[in-house]
Amino acid sequence: MKQLNRRMITIAFAFAPLACLSAAPVVAPHALAIDDVLGLEHLDHVTISPDGEWVAVDVQRPAKAGEVYGRTAYEIDPSRNDVWLISRRTHERRNLTQGESLAAGFWCASWSPDGHRLAMLSTRPEAAEPHGGDNVRVYVWDRDTNQLNRLGNVAVMTQTRYGGAIHRLDLRGGADQSTVTHSCGAENSPFLWLDDHRLLAATLPDGQVSGLIDEASRPFRIEARDAQRLSDGTVATGEAIGSGAERVPAGDDAKAIIRTIDVTRGTWHVVASVSAYPFRGDLSLSVSPDGKRLAVLAPVAAFPPVAGRRFPHADAEDWTIEKRLGVVDLHDDASMRWISLPANALHPLELLAWSQDSRHFALRSRRDAFDDKPLLLVADASTGRARTIGTGTMDQVAAGTIYPHEQQLIWLDPHHLLARLHGPNGDRLDWWRLALDGTAVNLTAMWKAPPSTFRHLTDGRLAAVAGRTVVSLNSSNGRSTIIADIGADGGSFVWPIDPALPATNILVETTSSGNDQIVHIIDASGPHRPPITLPAAASLLVSQGRLLWQLGDQSGLFLNESDPATGRTEILLPLDTSLASIAWGRTTFFDYHTTDGKLVKGAAILPPDYRPDHRYPTLLWVYEGHSIDEHGEYFLDPQMPGIYNLQLYAAEGYVVLLPSMPLPADAERKDVYAAVTNGVMPAIDKLVDLGIADPDRLGVFGQSYGGYSVYALLTQTDRFKAGVAMAGITDLEGLYEQSDPLARGYSGIAHEKSTNWFIADQFGLHAPPTEDHHAYWQNSPLAHVDHVHTPLLILHGSHDIRGSITQAEQFFYSLYSQGKTARLVRYDGESHSLAQSPANVRDIFRETIDWFDRYVKDAR
Repeated sequence: MKQLNRRMITIAFAFAPLACLSAAPVVAPHALAIDDVLGLEHLDHVTISPDGEWVAVDVQRPAKAGEVYGRTAYEIDPSRNDVWLISRRTHERRNLTQGESLAAGFWCASWSPDGHRLAMLSTRPEAAEPHGGDNVRVYVWDRDTNQLNRLGNVAVMTQTRYGGAIHRLDLRGGADQSTVTHSCGAENSPFLWLDDHRLLAATLPDGQVSGLIDEASRPFRIEARDAQRLSDGTVATGEAIGSGAERVPAGDDAKAIIRTIDVTRGTWHVVASVSAYPFRGDLSLSVSPDGKRLAVLAPVAAFPPVAGRRFPHADAEDWTIEKRLGVVDLHDDASMRWISLPANALHPLELLAWSQDSRHFALRSRRDAFDDKPLLLVADASTGRARTIGTGTMDQVAAGTIYPHEQQLIWLDPHHLLARLHGPNGDRLDWWRLALDGTAVNLTAMWKAPPSTFRHLTDGRLAAVAGRTVVSLNSSNGRSTIIADIGADGGSFVWPIDPALPATNILVETTSSGNDQIVHIIDASGPHRPPITLPAAASLLVSQGRLLWQLGDQSGLFLNESDPATGRTEILLPLDTSLASIAWGRTTFFDYHTTDGKLVKGAAILPPDYRPDHRYPTLLWVYEGHSIDEHGEYFLDPQMPGIYNLQLYAAEGYVVLLPSMPLPADAERKDVYAAVTNGVMPAIDKLVDLGIADPDRLGVFGQSYGGYSVYALLTQTDRFKAGVAMAGITDLEGLYEQSDPLARGYSGIAHEKSTNWFIADQFGLHAPPTEDHHAYWQNSPLAHVDHVHTPLLILHGSHDIRGSITQAEQFFYSLYSQGKTARLVRYDGESHSLAQSPANVRDIFRETIDWFDRYVKDAR
């Protein structure tokens, strides 16, 4: 048995009753600056102890000097997190982990069932490990001894948070018998509690590095290795990839070691070693309710493309991955039993739930890689065989992405389950009561509109939202009864998060006429408390007796708690309160028609010192396919990170205009390039008519699809005085065919990391370039680059995982060869978000403002 690392860390806790973590002195209002944005803190994850006394909160520290960057986009990097504890009774607060001095991150906090321990992930360096750490490992804090210790030096898998996640994880069950994925905010957890003293964890083979640290740093390590090999002249630097008969298998690093950890004894036990294809597809681990078995659905390899055929639901990446299904006992010296699947469902797609007696588990599976009609199967964990159940196909929701609010299957008892299926003739989706003996009854055949999900009540009935009401369903006889009127159509369940676990109370959310969120608390007999009203921008986080929710606005970010019994709300944790001293720009909305006649909304952020008798230089933030929503508009969030916080540009004296740029659904899109002007030009005219925008001082900027939008606009109009294209696409055929620069060093499979082949669908391109070269070229701004006369600043990262740096270089060189005014800034090591480093964020913002000041503000 591998022994735990016995080094202990003792932390002196500082209690802070009602103190603000980011308390700032009262200062005179000032315009928002980039350092204000980089100084923001964030809530990453919230969990309540089993006794309800303590709230553990993962809080991200500001992006200050002394931290370690470059692992992922700065604003989503958990290696700047600390775990704070807040008493719900006294409101005492304490920083449990205090990682700032070592640039250590602590996140993914999870309570043991008895509430005596808190497990978490950490990059904390120990002994000779470098500042900021060199891997991600499991730590456990003991509530009784006040000590935090590392559970050995084994690296755990971490699901990366940005772009196409690598090492995707789906761990379910354990002590809480959850049937949905254990999540810790923006990523899924690589561990779960089996009981009060044991953990189950997905770990890496010896010598490997967790994805959080490895993904962005791997290319630099490979380049350094190859530079040394070139210098030595004794080892070749070639790395082969292959296709067809020359396909190269994945290397040994595409594996996961499943282990149990006994926290009290300090011992590790290897349960199984399985394939874990890193780029797409979840590694799914589901513990049986009795805690004795583990169902494993392991991603093995990417299905190779086949000419003339398309993967169904390719944006749900599990559909493109070959998987293997097995069961293993959670005791010493057990071996994996691989499940035998029927010929019409040889390829497992998604692991579903265990039966209550731990004898069977359900799954979705299909005939082959291109089959889009998965069947429902039940596997016998003892015999290792699976068979189809029911006569219809399961809904074609995205496999691998767990939708806890719309779960498609619930076990009613050990012999019956409730599943949402298409009927035998492929008709509408209904809820069927299925028995293991093969009988099937449609329980919602008479419903006008079957619900998207049910909730399990403690009295055995099921609850669903139907129109303005909440109804209960008796699964034995199919009878339904109204138990509550929620007063508005379109209500949805928000709690409990796991629909299969019986609940005494459920929460149903509706929206008021003023767009506030109304949360109804309902039990089996109906609503028993007045509803709670939350602001439109609030996010409900957790419910355990009381509701915990967060709200970010121009005064700060707040973790709040509401008591359903009294309706009283208290602030548990205030963050970013310095925002209250900002002189914010005012936002105004307006209606207008696009050139093709659609009535849409536009928005404008006015400078903090705006005067209605002045016309202002105006910058358009563009993103084709996005339509402005007056209630909760994403791009208007005052706490947006980095260069994406549009209040920054208003603070520099510009009006920032956000036009709606609607597009048809993916399958109906075509001529995306030509459509880019439809929502933009009328929005400019409207703002000019309102007396706000100066028609002679207009600029345009955008990132990603917005960068493409800038390129496309400047090749079709000379109306702008300047443009800034960030991480944009110029050549769609190149987009389809270019590799992901972060794939270096993945032996045999580096070319499979890119997902650009299905992103082309967003541009209305539904066939590969070999079948429709003209459409790719006609929709590529590079094909029209000779029409650009506007000064253009191009900002692009060398490690952009969406569009290669070549996309920017080609467009720039084409302008250079024509003698046009252009500037290209290449940010080495930056990915698509242009946010790996705070220094880069500052530089990009300054480059952008200087460009617009020179060519737009001073245009006269």
